[in-house]
Amino acid sequence: MSDQPTTNKQTDKTPPLPDLERDVDMTARVAEQLASSHIGRTVAQVERDLILDTLKHCLGNRTHAASILGISIRTLRNKLNEYMTEGYAVPSPASGVASSAA
Repeated sequence: MSDQPTTNKQTDKTPPLPDLERDVDMTARVAEQLASSHIGRTVAQVERDLILDTLKHCLGNRTHAASILGISIRTLRNKLNEYMTEGYAVPSPASGVASSAA
């Protein structure tokens, strides 16, 4: 038997309570802002923004964006063609630079 105190490694990594409360509060504020940004918008508008933001995140890589979104590459291409026809800027493939329907 050892006389050394035992330490709980999991407890050692737990942030102090004030930090945890701050993080929870910040997360709640971000969630509220996100939810309120969708109020008054149609599902089609939210879907379009999600698709275009994801495509920008993927630097125009359609295969990667479709995978993240959980849709087929064909569905993504059809949506992007629709958005370009409507005049929205769509990042060109693998460039991350937006191009508009000209």
